[in-house]
Amino acid sequence: MSLLLVTLLCIELVARVVLEIRECRAVQCRFSAFTVMRILPLVNDLVPLPENREQPTVGKFVEMHEQAHAKLHHAILRNLVKVAFALCAIWFMAALMVRWECSIVESVLWLHLAAIPFRTFFHFYCWNQEYECDRYALEKTDRKVAKNALQELARCEYPHTVLFSLIYREHPTVALRSKRILNKAIKSFS
Repeated sequence: MSLLLVTLLCIELVARVVLEIRECRAVQCRFSAFTVMRILPLVNDLVPLPENREQPTVGKFVEMHEQAHAKLHHAILRNLVKVAFALCAIWFMAALMVRWECSIVESVLWLHLAAIPFRTFFHFYCWNQEYECDRYALEKTDRKVAKNALQELARCEYPHTVLFSLIYREHPTVALRSKRILNKAIKSFS
């Protein structure tokens, strides 16, 4: 394995540990099995972060939000982005193994490192879709309904900071969503 690859993996490991410590201090959480899984390279690609403690109750705002996803074809658009990224990943793996003669292990590790900015971009893309659906749902309901729905979501959601959410989640935090549509941040409960 190349020295550059090992160095980058060590930097990633340290950065993830720092992010976890920062997150635990900011939201007063404890280390868990998910914490360890998020820190380990490659494992953090495969283990999804649970976003909610429980499923929020479905009300008019949530129905309109989901209707917006369907009306705006967000599932299809997300899948197209995933396919585009998968094609890039295949090309990248092939180039690593054929052109630069890397082993399969090295190629997978390089792909893991290259996927970090792509995954972050994908999360940002998904966040914009969520904001768009929140605006649509607000237009179809009213502020009180939206506020109640976001408070319910805040009750069910694990609290996270913006940076942590951007790295690990496809949905923005309730505080960000409520600030966007209500101009008031609703905080998640610890």
